[in-house]
Amino acid sequence: MSINRFIKRPIKLLNIFLLVIITQVVFANTSLSKDWWNNDIDSPYLIGEGVLKVFIWEVYVLRLFSGNPTFDPSKPIVLEFEYLRDTTKKSVITASIKELRKMNTSKDKLLIWEEYLQNAISDMNKGEKAALYWQPGKQITFYVEGGSKELIKDKEFADAYINIWIGKNTTKPDLRKIITGQH
Repeated sequence: MSINRFIKRPIKLLNIFLLVIITQVVFANTSLSKDWWNNDIDSPYLIGEGVLKVFIWEVYVLRLFSGNPTFDPSKPIVLEFEYLRDTTKKSVITASIKELRKMNTSKDKLLIWEEYLQNAISDMNKGEKAALYWQPGKQITFYVEGGSKELIKDKEFADAYINIWIGKNTTKPDLRKIITGQH
């Protein structure tokens, strides 16, 4: 027996092992099992993931999931927020209303929409997750991991609220590109 045979076989096995590992790493995030935000999307795909920064502070990791392997704004999505710092309900609502105001929303609508947010949003601690399940032109559902769920059947609100992150006129266009897979 030659030395070559003893060397080639382990190398071949190592190559097969590495191929299996690489395949698992590359495809690990392509299609995910159902997550804590319920069964809203069958076989969700992670489209993109980015971090919202305000000045020097990282506020949350934002992940966009879809039932399709690419982002389609006419299809339902889930936006998942993983908080990187403690965040108050009041600060989330204030920031949300500020963004909705930039969309030229009337004062009367903003008052109604602020009430929706009062019922849907919670204080969040570092490491906790929240999510939005958006059905275009229909409704939006707010989730808090291990807790509440709030369905809002106001299509105008649903579409405006989700557009804070995915709308073409978002104030965070770089984050939008990343989470929608357009980077």
